[in-house]
Amino acid sequence: MTANTTRTRLASPTILAHLRTLRGSLGQARDALMHYKDDRVDRDKLEPAARRVDDLMNMFVSESRDSRQGSIWVTEILAGVEQITNPKAANALREARAEITVLLDVMHADANQQQPEVG
Repeated sequence: MTANTTRTRLASPTILAHLRTLRGSLGQARDALMHYKDDRVDRDKLEPAARRVDDLMNMFVSESRDSRQGSIWVTEILAGVEQITNPKAANALREARAEITVLLDVMHADANQQQPEVG
């Protein structure tokens, strides 16, 4: 086992923990938008982001971990979250944004460690 593989395996539990927290925050945001018909548009905008979180979780529990692709998907999730301006979901989305920032940092560091050493 190479050092890069070991680092990736060590980063994966951290990434998965942050993804679980993000999934919870998005769930809270969607729940906050369940009560009124007018909120449906915002709730529907969160669905692709929630599905992408599930895709990321599947990727990081499999052998095909790819922090670069993960960063792209996290950026897509952020774009979905940024579309929502409904104040009913503001607290949950603030938590989601914080989690997204941490995920991007962790995945960026993990992607840099996965690069083959030149020498």
